[in-house]
Amino acid sequence: MRALLSLAIALLRVPFWLVSAPGNRRPHEQAFFAQIARGCGISISQQGAPSPKAGTLFIMNHISWADIPVMMALLDADFVAKSEMIDWPVIGWLALRFDPVFVSRNSQRRSHDQVDAIRARLKAGRSVILCAEGTTSDGTTILPFRTSLFAAADAAQIVQPIIIAYLTPDGDALSPHRQREVAWIDDDALISGASRFAKERTLALVVFLLPVESDGNRKTLAGTVRQRMLDAYAAAPNRPR
Repeated sequence: MRALLSLAIALLRVPFWLVSAPGNRRPHEQAFFAQIARGCGISISQQGAPSPKAGTLFIMNHISWADIPVMMALLDADFVAKSEMIDWPVIGWLALRFDPVFVSRNSQRRSHDQVDAIRARLKAGRSVILCAEGTTSDGTTILPFRTSLFAAADAAQIVQPIIIAYLTPDGDALSPHRQREVAWIDDDALISGASRFAKERTLALVVFLLPVESDGNRKTLAGTVRQRMLDAYAAAPNRPR
């Protein structure tokens, strides 16, 4: 009920969002996603600072559908999102408004077009968020990266890794059962997954790591970024185990 009420309140902001000029939309977007997070019982703890430079490529791990409202509440950036999002209830319609870079993870033939789409955003001064695992994990580790989209890093001003972890409100590790409720994996449906998540209050820990320099090799860059994220994830307080 709390989540549904919060969604209703958040939707009241949509008309203002829809009629706002492009330069004035961000406060409405940020407030919308922050309201969604609060309604699902999520509080956000941030460590480190995001790059303020336009054209930053943020690389993060991916655990839950909740990653989207959490990160959109913190960053003015465009998500690289799977094309299936368009079919999600409510969120799919809104996704068209905040204009992510849609990609098909199962279409290797289109990878060059997808890289070019990310490059275009970065060159235009938009920052981009890439979930490099290409799918969601159960939150206990960081999965191997799909490196094809790292080719777009040559258009980025900065490449900055981020880790996200979900904990109890006191910062303790979640129980295995609760971790599975939070994670959005396999064939989980959006509505049922959101319902499970909203049953209890949860802390989203977001850690912005130091930027990584690229040598122009996408696989080398992906390996360096993933290792830094693995090290940070292992050192994160009370991370899920």
